[in-house]
Amino acid sequence: MARLQKGTQKFGNITNLGTVEIKSKFDAEFRRFSSERNQYKNYEEFYKRVENIHRLTNTPFTTWYTDNHGDLLPINNDDNLQVALTSAKPLLRLFVQRKGEGYEQNGLPPEVQLRKKNIFSNIANVNRSSAYTNKVAISTPQDFRRVSAIVDVDILPETHRRVRLLKHNSDKPLGFYIRDGTSVRVTPNGLERVPGIFISRLVPFGLAESTGLLAVNDEVLEVNGIDVSGKTLDQVTDMMIANSHNLIITVKPANQLNNPKAGTALDRLNAKSRSLTNLNSIPSNPTGSPTIAHAYSNHLMGEDILDSDDEENPTVDESGVLSI
Repeated sequence: MARLQKGTQKFGNITNLGTVEIKSKFDAEFRRFSSERNQYKNYEEFYKRVENIHRLTNTPFTTWYTDNHGDLLPINNDDNLQVALTSAKPLLRLFVQRKGEGYEQNGLPPEVQLRKKNIFSNIANVNRSSAYTNKVAISTPQDFRRVSAIVDVDILPETHRRVRLLKHNSDKPLGFYIRDGTSVRVTPNGLERVPGIFISRLVPFGLAESTGLLAVNDEVLEVNGIDVSGKTLDQVTDMMIANSHNLIITVKPANQLNNPKAGTALDRLNAKSRSLTNLNSIPSNPTGSPTIAHAYSNHLMGEDILDSDDEENPTVDESGVLSI
């Protein structure tokens, strides 16, 4: 009778989709416990639970788990914790490692051994195990998320760039300052100077600087699809603050050399072949004196091309710069 009740209880735990069985391993110590799939609101609660079970109060550690395909994946934030709990059917195999040892020290974890080891496998894998221990210690990222992207490359002109900045519910600023100035526009009446908004400074180690997609003197054209022409500096600042968690900013980079260009791989291959053909068609000069074409190109390379907003007298001093 007791054996029948034990089997019924085990069957009930398996069929209960809201409960997950966790088998945790730390060194040679194994612990089993169960919890609800929606029990842990964040990774800190799960970390405290594992810490209490293995009695690791003063020992920093990292947590890993094996998915349904046998891959060893880390658990270090709220997102992959929920993925680990929902993918467990019904057992979640958890591996606990001291911080600075094991998988984290080697950068990427080794493949999970799905077959049982024996004496011959240990002898055959001597060189492989020593290779892991001799690697340089590189820590794994704790909270890896995308923070920026270049969008609409095929729609925008080659002189423009549309950048998306993502903060992920963080209170940190976007990390750049803007100012007002003057820009040059091509009109039917010729070149005209019109008011514009420019990036004046990037905060060191900030979000904007870390992306490498924005630079000083870049002209701001749109904020989340809204044209900023005719708007004041305060209005553009309010627009950026209102959309700071998912900011899509269209700029005209001051440096036009690094702009992404739309086109297929065939177009790039044809352009490369044309450049090689032109290179082969240039006559050689054995005397070492520069040709007319080389002298003309060197003359152009030596000249400094000024930006449209570079003036001897700036329109706005630095005291009026607003921070975003």
